[in-house]
Amino acid sequence: SRKKLRGVGEAPKGSCGKFHSCTLRRRDRAPAMSQELQILGRHDSPVTSPTFGPNGELFAISASGDIYRYSSADGSYDNEYQTESWGNSSGQPLGLDFDNQGVAFVCDAAHQSIFRIVRVETDGGQATHHIDPYVKEYEQSQFLGPNSLCLSRQTGMLYFTDSGPFGETSLQNPRGSVFAISPSTQLLIPLCLNTLAHPCGLALSPDEKNIYVAETAMNRILRFSQHPLQVFHCSVFHQLSGRFGPTAIAVSRSGDLYVAHFDFGENTDNGRVVIINPDGEITGALSVPGPEITGLCITPDQRYLVVAERSTTSLYRVPLP
Repeated sequence: SRKKLRGVGEAPKGSCGKFHSCTLRRRDRAPAMSQELQILGRHDSPVTSPTFGPNGELFAISASGDIYRYSSADGSYDNEYQTESWGNSSGQPLGLDFDNQGVAFVCDAAHQSIFRIVRVETDGGQATHHIDPYVKEYEQSQFLGPNSLCLSRQTGMLYFTDSGPFGETSLQNPRGSVFAISPSTQLLIPLCLNTLAHPCGLALSPDEKNIYVAETAMNRILRFSQHPLQVFHCSVFHQLSGRFGPTAIAVSRSGDLYVAHFDFGENTDNGRVVIINPDGEITGALSVPGPEITGLCITPDQRYLVVAERSTTSLYRVPLP
């Protein structure tokens, strides 16, 4: 049933106003610009992997398996959202994305698989869901647990990271991978096999020639470049320092990367999103309440960044500079 999202416009505990201050810091030491950050809502359990479907609606997935759909009354991205339950993945979801036909793909750590979910509206206004395993192994070896995924809007290629639950792959045990799946042949292509320390969020460049991957435990961003097409070469795009490591990436139409620089709540109070230009240079940073950022996406009008933060179980909307 559709209802207003609990906590819309409310500040987190311990604050005294409707909005938080979001600070943009420029490397040229120009005066900081204060931007208003709005809480889209706060759930009973953390949500992650915010993404926009083909109709421009915002979705996120909960640790409980619930997939939420957010929409505004006038279809804009400026106003308050209402939420409704779109479906349930019936597992331990970590990543969510939609293809151009509105089919959902979910990374599920509990089942060590990627699920494909088709929602069908019945004549009576009810919805049914068909959930099928899409991929669960490579060369007869079970995945550790797919973490994040993204889909090519041009080719339909699905890219995903395989890291297992947090701590399954680490500096001491770097066994994470990055894969691609061809929609035409269903061929599973390893871009990097059993060598990464907790690969997490990933995103495509605007021309889709490069794939950026957050290797969390190494505190760095990798770039997989295609040369020639579908032949991938990996290098370090940017080495971060401080905090634990990057967990999510969103790329703007201009090619700037917005990188969630995750840390634990015991270490710091505020979250940090680093802005990196296409040359790999940091040009700014955004600050949000709560350091445990697990998901990012940019609104289709390129005006806002949507941030999922675990410790506050909140979904934020940040104006972009």
